[in-house]
Order: sequence, then structure tokens, then C-alpha cells
Amino acid sequence: MSNFQFLKQEWPELHESAAKAEAYVLGDARSACFYARRSLELAVEWLYDHDPVFKAPYEKSLGALIAEPTFRQNVGQGLHNKAKIIKDLGNQAVHTSRPIRQWDAQQIVGELFHFLYWVARPTR
Repeated sequence: MSNFQFLKQEWPELHESAAKAEAYVLGDARSACFYARRSLELAVEWLYDHDPVFKAPYEKSLGALIAEPTFRQNVGQGLHNKAKIIKDLGNQAVHTSRPIRQWDAQQIVGELFHFLYWVARPTR
């Protein structure tokens, strides 16, 4: 069973993407990082679409969304740092030929879990 099972009922697309990231950790670190970044992007877009405290930035790129001051203020420094790590390592996995280590994939999926748990918790 996936550690992301808590997403399945309310966010099936997000669950599918996060579960793929988790499933690829041991066998394909690059794919794990890709799916982690995709999951982050889905979650961040959901936050902007459903929570009025997040004010849309000048552009819709993931980098602009997570750099926007209302995002940084409302998620806090710790989660903002996690989002940056996921974005940056996901971008490296997709856009560079740099080797992606299994440790990188494990780290990024762990950071994704923390971020998505915060998104999904009812008292957020």
C-alpha cells in the first residue's frame, strides 16, 4: 500500500502521481523525481484554485507559484523549502543529463509526503 493512500478518495489524480513517484524510487530515480515534481505542481495549482489566501502571481509556472509571497507566508518556511527542493530536483531530472541517485529520489518523495500531508490535513 502506498504512503499516499490518504489522497486517493479526494484527490485521485494527485494520488496516482504521488504513488508513481513512490513506486519508482528504487527502480527509476529519474522517474520518481519527475512524478514528485508533477505531484507538487498539481497540489500547488489546487491550492491556488481553492484557497483565496493564495494570490496568483504574474505567471503560472511552478517556480512563480511557489515564490509568490502569499504562498511563502501561508505554507511557512519549512514547507516552502520542501517545495523548492522538489521543484529543483524534478527539473534536474527532466532537463539535465546529470545522474539522479536513488537517495535523491528517496529524499524528494519524503519531502513530497510532508507537503501533501499538509495540503490534505483538514485543519490546514
